[in-house]
Amino acid sequence: MEKTAVQRLAAILRTMVLIVFVLNLFCLLFVPGMAVILLDRNTMADPEWRKALAWALHERGLLWVGVVCLGGFRSLFEHAPVGVLSLFFWVCGTCTALILWQAKKILDTILAGNPFQLKNAQALRRAAVCCWLISGAALVRLLWWLWCDRGIAPLFTYNALFIPAFLMGGLLFQVMSALFRQAAELKEDQDLTI
Repeated sequence: MEKTAVQRLAAILRTMVLIVFVLNLFCLLFVPGMAVILLDRNTMADPEWRKALAWALHERGLLWVGVVCLGGFRSLFEHAPVGVLSLFFWVCGTCTALILWQAKKILDTILAGNPFQLKNAQALRRAAVCCWLISGAALVRLLWWLWCDRGIAPLFTYNALFIPAFLMGGLLFQVMSALFRQAAELKEDQDLTI
């Protein structure tokens, strides 16, 4: 059977989702080291760690940078800002990976030619929960940042934009979940009628 245009597009999207999913998981290894680099103001980062990172970047390549960044794990416990930033990025990265995995599941059903299933509604509901977790993590980080800085500067960062964006994204996924659930129930009733 020849694939429809929607199925061809779903196949391309599924490939892209899988690539981004793998890259997302790979980047989670870099979180502690990158948090140290982002927060380093000549007082936080260990000079030896910075030398190791420079060596890995110039001499060994990207994979070694990831190994050295894993060395940033000890900074999670030594410096609260590094720990908070790392935890925030891990929560967001893990939730993003879960959202991508749910998208892959939905695209699989589209490729099979049967998208109106209850499992798609469940996948969209899981994606909504992940969006709300990202929004909540952003809110906690923003409040922590406001408390530490004692100013309003954090309100003008990407972190403040995550809160309403992912809150609305979660609501959109929840609505889509209800629509898919209703469509699946109607399809099931129709199949039983015939």
